[in-house]
Amino acid sequence: MKTIRSVVVLALLLILCMALMPPASAHRVIVQGQVSEIQIKAYYGGGAATPMADGDVEIYAIKDGQEELYLTGKTDDAGMFYFAPKIGVSEYRVAVEATGHKGEETVNLAEGAGITEAEQAEAEKEAGLPVTGIITGFGYLAGLAGIAMIITARKMKKQYENK
Repeated sequence: MKTIRSVVVLALLLILCMALMPPASAHRVIVQGQVSEIQIKAYYGGGAATPMADGDVEIYAIKDGQEELYLTGKTDDAGMFYFAPKIGVSEYRVAVEATGHKGEETVNLAEGAGITEAEQAEAEKEAGLPVTGIITGFGYLAGLAGIAMIITARKMKKQYENK
């Protein structure tokens, strides 16, 4: 009985110490934001989502409604292209072209990439593997197998009761 009482008192003492503990003080924290590079990913649409390797990239800086060619370059083997933003410019038009295929996108650093959530979901659906479809298919098959097992078990129970 004494040990239980000691454990309860110790637990209450621990809870009391935690409740009365003053907040910890820390060093001053300084947060600085910086955009060091913008990443562009170019790939062919459809089910395969093949990267657009060695695509010609043109970046146009848009400032005060005026567009000027800022940089040109090529995508890498993974269809990626990186560039540092120009100071004072928050909107860019990106054009990528390879083997007769061309795509354009407006990148707005103030508002996002200029693509809606629905368009992003559609692009990810096209680009990604149909994993959710595969999992859903296995779920349907497992459900059908479960229903078949229930029906079989009921039939066997009826046959056993009739004997």
